[in-house]
Parts: sequence; C-alpha cells; structure tokens
Amino acid sequence: MINWLLRIGLVVTPFILAPGRPDIARGPKMTWAVVFALTIGLTALYQGTLKPFKNKFALAFVGFALLSFYLSPNPALRFFGVLSGRFWSWEPLFYFLTFLLMTVAISSVKHTQKDIDLTFDIMIWCGAAMATLVVFQYFCLDQFFEHRFGVYGRMAGTLGNPTLVGPYLCMLVPLAFFRKKFFFAVLMIVALVMTHSDVARIGFVAMGVCYLALRNKKAFIVTSVVSLWLLGSVVCMYMNSQTFRESCPDNERFLTCSQALNDLRIPIMQNSKKIYAITGIGPGSFKYLFHAKNNMRNENFLYAHNEYVQVAYEYGIVGFLLFMGMLGLGIWHFVPFRKVFAGEIEPRRRALLSGLAGIAVCAGGIFIWQIGTHIFYTLTIVGFLYNDSVWKEGDSPCQPI
Repeated sequence: MINWLLRIGLVVTPFILAPGRPDIARGPKMTWAVVFALTIGLTALYQGTLKPFKNKFALAFVGFALLSFYLSPNPALRFFGVLSGRFWSWEPLFYFLTFLLMTVAISSVKHTQKDIDLTFDIMIWCGAAMATLVVFQYFCLDQFFEHRFGVYGRMAGTLGNPTLVGPYLCMLVPLAFFRKKFFFAVLMIVALVMTHSDVARIGFVAMGVCYLALRNKKAFIVTSVVSLWLLGSVVCMYMNSQTFRESCPDNERFLTCSQALNDLRIPIMQNSKKIYAITGIGPGSFKYLFHAKNNMRNENFLYAHNEYVQVAYEYGIVGFLLFMGMLGLGIWHFVPFRKVFAGEIEPRRRALLSGLAGIAVCAGGIFIWQIGTHIFYTLTIVGFLYNDSVWKEGDSPCQPI
C-alpha cells in the first residue's frame, strides 16, 4: 500500500496544476505533496511498520524547530483585533512533522527489487515527460503553459520556473543511467541545458562528479583532487577578476543572503535591542519578516534563494549546525567508503547518491526544498538510502557505466 501511494505521489506532484488560480503551480504541488506524505506516514503508523530512524540529527533538528518557534520574535500584528500568534510558523512546523513521518515510513517498509525498479521507472518516466515538455517549450510548440507562468514560462515544464525544472531533471538523470534508459537520460540532459539555468548546470556538474567519484578508489581520488582544484580556481577568479564577476550574475542572491545573515546580529524588531543569532528568527519567518527590513520592493525574493542561508536565518546558529550535522551524518551513513575504495558500491546506491548530491548543490542557489515536488522526490531518495532492504536483494556491485 505504501509503495503504491508513493508512486502515485511521484506522478501527481510534478504535474498537478490549478488553472484559474493566481498560484497555479507551487501551492497545488505543495498541497498534494503534503497529502501523499501524510497518507504514507499514517498508513505506516496504522500498519505498525515504522522503525527507529538512524539520523538522530534529523530528529534533533525537528525538535529544535519547536524551541526556535518558542524563542522567536513575536511581532504585535493584529487581525480584527486578534494577535497573529506568529501564524507563519505553524505551516512549516506541520510540514516538518509530516515529511519526517513520510521519510521514516519509506525507510522502514520492506522493498523488493521489483518494487524499487518500478518506482525508479516511474520517476524516470515522469522526468522524461517533463523534459519532453521543456523541449516543446524551447521551440515554442507548447500551447498550454508558455504564457500561464508569466515571464518565466518558457522552458519551465509544469514547475513554473526554469531554475526549478532544471534541478528536478538533474536528480533523475543518474536513475535513468542505472536503469539503462539512456535515451531518457540524454533527453533530460538536453532539456536541462535548454533551461539556461546556471543553478541547474552547476548541480548537474556536481551530480556527474559524484557519479564518477563513486566508481572506485582511483576515480574517487582523481575526481576529488580535480574538483577541488577547479573550485579553488573559480573562487580565486571571482575574488580577483571584475570581468569574471560580471560574467556570473547572481540576480541579487548574494545581496539577499548577506542581508539575511546580517539580520541575525542586529535587532529585528523596532525599539528592541534583542538579537536572535542563537535560535533564529523562527520557522517560516523569512517570507514575512525579511521584507519588513530588506528588499521591500523585491517581491520575487520571498525565499532566500539559498536553503542553507534560510535555515540559518530562521533557526540561528544552533539550528544551522543541527541541519549541517543532519546532512553530514547522512553522508557518513550513505557513503560506505570501504566499498567505494574497493570498487564494490552498489550501482543503485551510486545513482541515488548522485541524484541527491545534485539537488543538494542546487539548494545553494534556489529555494528548492520550498517546492512540494522537490521535497517529495528528495525524501523518497533519502528514505530509500536509509532502507536496508534496498541493498539486500539483487544489487550486484558491478558497475554498469
């Protein structure tokens, strides 16, 4: 039952739309992602299949979110004479609990090789359908979506923005390689390039680097050294060359991030000397409070366009450290370096890890985990990576590519 709910959610969340509403894409996608996530979690509770979750930092981060809410600033905003009660925090707190329950459910239920392969194929077919729509949009052949999404309509699939559809395709490419659906993989790569999204392209490079590095010990060492050298070179050029900086427009991302971090060390409320650097401004606060002091005319930046900066803004230093600890503990659990160095890492694990690496890098340049589709797909991958039954059946350590 859980597997079927998961598969239906994987199909619905990328393509669900609400024509005629101002929020045609993001709202419906998040709503249905939450519906399926909650249904999966409650089904696991009913069936009694939940097992202890191995990432203690994830549990600590969710618990800390409640403390952050309790200690966050409480502006005296009234609606019809009633205090708002920091209404913006209840939604993300509900999302936290719902998506955590979904992740634990996916990591607990027993999956057969047939179950995993079928789920992978559904994800790949969805990615191929989205890529096909992007190609049609690139050649101005799509009569349905080009104008509905405004200025960002072209090459956006049904996700509303090229910088959202690119990362979605990026995390599915390695799954297509694993399942040897090479035509679909090439189709998704072509569509990703067509979006002209720098964020998606950087994420794709990170995905490719991870895919190559996990092949064996030699590939891991060579790829790591070359990647660090290239990254250092780019950083040096950006710091020392005005021409290079001008060729890398950030669309005010760096300005927004610096303003967000600056708000942690200055009073956020008028007539107050209190700062919230340790526990943050509170869950969901960026969308409502950041613009009270910064970028009041820039309505496009309702999110930080950097998930890690937004975590620091909303949950402070402690929350950021817990979040990074959650990611670090996940990497420690997901990447068995002994197997990597012996050339024995499972192809399925390699594909999942590469897709996760791509989307995690994209999160540094866009609000990727504020979109229901990307949250649902990302946590599906995470749940599989934490599920021991995924690796116990029929996953040969041979390297297909």
